[in-house]
Amino acid sequence: MRKKKYLKSLGETESRLLSVLSAQDKTIFTVEDAQEVLKSSIVAIRSIINYLVKKKWLIRLTPGKYLIVPLSAGEKAEYSENWYVIAKSLIEPLPYYISHYSALEIHDMTIQPVYAVYISTPNRKRPKEILGTTYQFVYGPPKDIDWGIEDVWVTPSQKVRVSDLERTIIDCLNRPDLCGGVSEVAKGIWAKRNDIDYQKLVGHAGRLNRKSVAKRLGFLLEVYGIVRQEVLSKLKDMVSPSYALLDPTLEDSGRYVSSWKLRINLDPEELIEITRT
Repeated sequence: MRKKKYLKSLGETESRLLSVLSAQDKTIFTVEDAQEVLKSSIVAIRSIINYLVKKKWLIRLTPGKYLIVPLSAGEKAEYSENWYVIAKSLIEPLPYYISHYSALEIHDMTIQPVYAVYISTPNRKRPKEILGTTYQFVYGPPKDIDWGIEDVWVTPSQKVRVSDLERTIIDCLNRPDLCGGVSEVAKGIWAKRNDIDYQKLVGHAGRLNRKSVAKRLGFLLEVYGIVRQEVLSKLKDMVSPSYALLDPTLEDSGRYVSSWKLRINLDPEELIEITRT
């Protein structure tokens, strides 16, 4: 009833458009979807949509693609579209995958609240804010966008492309600044230690070919004692002579570990504490 009450503030045509699209579960829709509902000309449809955008009933996601906004602030949680479905709509048909902190959340590797959506893509795009959520586009070369990816259901009817469990770990160790730091990755590794395919994990590390990632990964796996020596040996084969910081988001301090060529600038007790919770 509340939805009908709010829709009464619109004209009959505009109200019917929003009502029908919502009933069809199309809170994200195209100009063609609107034309199918109203059976009007493209010119008339665009005029109606532009009016609804101006009145803030719609948000323009991309040219020709729109989001129906919540009918009221009190109904926001009920009537807003899933964050990751919005992210997909913002970037497709360009190549992409949901990554970093957002992938940690999708794989249940973090319990921290995530207020931004990270989207890896070979296309450089500026961040976009929609209904209080920031959509952050992370540039990656085309060769790194087509592997370690899987389709995941994020609603009963919608899938999005997400880095798989192992790729998520690799990406986060490569850019700890996009996932809350190395300690957050460590928590995810420990939480999913029985689900990780460690051969795939090492393979992903080799394919990304970032020496600092192999160092951080090897150190964490060794600290937690959750892999066989052969896995650690493969990672040590990727280690370069120069030292890297365990967590580049923290200050340059701490002891040096020569076996992994790392400076441990994260309190080791914090890493051990993870295993006790």
